[in-house]
Amino acid sequence: MMLLPRPHAGFIGEPPGHESTRSHTIYSLPSPPMSRPSSRPCWLPKPRLPAMPSLLERLSPELQLLIMSELDYQSLIFLSTVNRHFHRLIDPGRMADPVDKFQFVMRAAKDFPQHRPSERGRDHQPGNLECYICFRVRTPEHFDILQAPTACLDPHGRVVSDREPGPGDRVVNLRRFCIECGVGHGLHAPFDCLTTRAGQFLWVCRCRRVLSKYWELGLAWMGIASRTGTDYVYLMGNLRIDRIGSYSRMKRFMLWFFYFVCV
Repeated sequence: MMLLPRPHAGFIGEPPGHESTRSHTIYSLPSPPMSRPSSRPCWLPKPRLPAMPSLLERLSPELQLLIMSELDYQSLIFLSTVNRHFHRLIDPGRMADPVDKFQFVMRAAKDFPQHRPSERGRDHQPGNLECYICFRVRTPEHFDILQAPTACLDPHGRVVSDREPGPGDRVVNLRRFCIECGVGHGLHAPFDCLTTRAGQFLWVCRCRRVLSKYWELGLAWMGIASRTGTDYVYLMGNLRIDRIGSYSRMKRFMLWFFYFVCV
């Protein structure tokens, strides 16, 4: 006969058949602290990872140029705006075919909605125009309203403007071109007065680089080099437009006197 110990009720033990209701504490090893960047606040956005180059960018430069040589002018313009790599690599005006550029700029000025004229109540916005020298669609203030329809070229293809046409010169018909291209290619002669399609008045002058500095200093000295007004002076030395503004007769006389004295 075996004698078993009798369980005793008390603050140490529990009665038989009754499960303890006390909470048992489970001890575990401390976990290592999580590593958090201490130099970057949590509210700042995470740094953007560098974008992976596209499949076209991973090709060799020779293959890239070979593929781009098969693209039209519109596709080259679009591809040059994708990222910095293609913007540095692609020159649409140099790489595209001249016939393709001619057709695209004509279609863009005619069919693209952002270049069409708009009339909203009393506000009339004239449409943009195309230039067949730089092959760009530009706003009306970049075009002369009385553009010359023809030009005389010498045997080397240069514009003849400082002498009478000779036997070897030829007369060619001109398409629309912007004022910047007209001044750069000699289609606008020095001292020409131009009126843009936006109603602005331009005056073309031929100034040396040093004289253009005196010209700017003179404008600043007379206090008329402001940026408000409707009259302009186009300096051929650095191809930029300076506003003169609407001034009194005395200021205009001082302006022309200062220019002709310097020139």
